[in-house]
Amino acid sequence: MQDARWSLLKQHLIDRGWTWRDDTLYAPHETMWFTTSTEHPNMAQFRDRMTLVAESTSAYVERSIDQAQLHADLVSLVGALDDVLDN
Repeated sequence: MQDARWSLLKQHLIDRGWTWRDDTLYAPHETMWFTTSTEHPNMAQFRDRMTLVAESTSAYVERSIDQAQLHADLVSLVGALDDVLDN
């Protein structure tokens, strides 16, 4: 059975402008996408990894629109993961 937090994460992401199509979540700028197929995800570890990536992309936001969009998508993902893990 799939972890119930996937549904919660999906809803938090959709509330942040992500879209759900063909069993895949797409970021608002479509810089990333993923499926929610892992039955027992380690969301804390996923959040920690995405936080590090978001922090590293912040240095390039002013240099490139692509990096700015990636950074914005990562920040929304980390925020949604924080919301799920805080519940």
